[in-house]
Amino acid sequence: MRVLSNPIAVLFISFLIGLMADPILRRFIGYEWISTRFLFANPKTYESLGVLWFRKFLLATPLRYFNTSINFAGIPDQESLKKVRDYIATAEVSHWIAMVAMLGVTPYAWWSYGLKVGIAFLVLNIIGNLYPCLLQQYNKRRLFSLISAFERRDGRRAIS
Repeated sequence: MRVLSNPIAVLFISFLIGLMADPILRRFIGYEWISTRFLFANPKTYESLGVLWFRKFLLATPLRYFNTSINFAGIPDQESLKKVRDYIATAEVSHWIAMVAMLGVTPYAWWSYGLKVGIAFLVLNIIGNLYPCLLQQYNKRRLFSLISAFERRDGRRAIS
């Protein structure tokens, strides 16, 4: 149990738990519902919480290489937008699972290893799991509006 005294190791273990649990959760009926929900109704809330700052931080560090499947090759069309939306939903749900896993271990680490380790767990969980979830939700909301614009455009073409 010595690994529980290292919050960075637990953060990476929580990432692995999220990656392994996501394919299992996909088989359940509620996965589509979970992957289309938002924590905040107002998109400006994400911006006021610093999600755009966090996005700049991610793009300026080597962390940008972790999720390379979330990008567009060329001019985006409706299908590529839907694929990216699915990748974003998968990443978001994986981070939510990782956050819950790390939150489950935090009280034990706080109790066993002290205040500094407990606060380190909370800070790393916020930076490593909560903010990526919020960023994915922010991006997912933007993608939903783009996809609906494509659908409206295609609907007008079909009527003409």
